[in-house]
Amino acid sequence: ASPSVSEANQPPTSSQKRIVNFPRVYPGLSIGNMSTGNVCEIFVDFACPYSRKMFATLSALQLQPKYTEKMAFVYHNVIQPWHHQSLWLHESAFAVKILYPEYETVFWKALFDDAPRWYDKEVYDWTRGEFYNRISFFAAKVIVKEETINNNNSNLDANVLQKQFLQYLIPPKQPGGDFPHEARKLLGSEPQDDENALFPLTKQVVKFQRKRGVHVTPTCFFNGIEQGQISSSWNIAEW
Repeated sequence: ASPSVSEANQPPTSSQKRIVNFPRVYPGLSIGNMSTGNVCEIFVDFACPYSRKMFATLSALQLQPKYTEKMAFVYHNVIQPWHHQSLWLHESAFAVKILYPEYETVFWKALFDDAPRWYDKEVYDWTRGEFYNRISFFAAKVIVKEETINNNNSNLDANVLQKQFLQYLIPPKQPGGDFPHEARKLLGSEPQDDENALFPLTKQVVKFQRKRGVHVTPTCFFNGIEQGQISSSWNIAEW
């Protein structure tokens, strides 16, 4: 379960959370049964409307156990440089992965549902700090809502959770920086770094995307082979 309100004032220790800086075969969000050996990989960007459309279609498909029991769907983060806020959106998902991994899927769905609010024209004149403040509070509200629904825990304070997220998002040398010391073991970050605590994970997913030769989003692979015929316009029947 997520931290209580008293525990939430302190970042989780490395013993409480999984270590994520070690490269994994599938570093993204996994849904379904990985043990079958049948894996559909989808490379997506939170700032891409076509990724949003495909994620919505597949989310509906994944409600059917006949698919998730026989295969796995893995969503990989793709940070697209032509959307300047893309990195910051993916960093928010990385922070949730580290602090509240049990709500990673829920957060992806919430962020894609809310994606138009974070598109280029909506955030054009926001500073990086302003973006972090808003996306961290959004993430905090998602966690509080889920905790209230699932665990009847209405004591969590979104403002306290926001501070946890900002520890990972704001570079330690910048105003408001408060390096989360467990990130040393979790991610290999250091308080002397010029970038934020999530930077090692950002580099890992970018390298993974490049090694797979992915350029546009969404791009799909099935059992390691790119499936160029798959389109974001596909409906559930076509999938």
